[in-house]
Amino acid sequence: MTRTLSASSAALGFALLSGCVYHPPANQLNRYAQSMIGQHLDSVTARFGPEDHQGGSATYPNIGTPQNPRYVHTWSRFGSTQHQRFVQTGTASTGSTLVTVLPAGGGQGAIPIYQQNTAPTGYTTQEGESCYMSFTTDANKTIVNYDLLGGYCDKLFLSGG
Repeated sequence: MTRTLSASSAALGFALLSGCVYHPPANQLNRYAQSMIGQHLDSVTARFGPEDHQGGSATYPNIGTPQNPRYVHTWSRFGSTQHQRFVQTGTASTGSTLVTVLPAGGGQGAIPIYQQNTAPTGYTTQEGESCYMSFTTDANKTIVNYDLLGGYCDKLFLSGG
């Protein structure tokens, strides 16, 4: 008799490590953006220059209500470095490994225990560096929320790219 133990947790861990798209964390920019909530938008403009499209009701529509208007202001940065990334599309069996052999007993012979092994399948592609930083303001341009989108944000916004 042969018993098979699932190695799904090990395979999942391997797949996550090798299949995920890694972006360096934007810890510093995230802390900065969080600290800007409640501040006037001019503080951000003073640090990063004019936004991508000069904001206000003429450029950006009100995404709130007439009684509680909200406007989104965005800055973007792009780097010149290309990074390879692995895009996982599935997994493939790489065979099995003998894990242990249970001792004989109770009228049965020794029982080998096998683990099924898998590896991620997919392809490698090139990815550029980009980060979008958006602040949502009220009618007085007081920051009420923020969003960071992309990768390499600390590098692109805080270290000059």
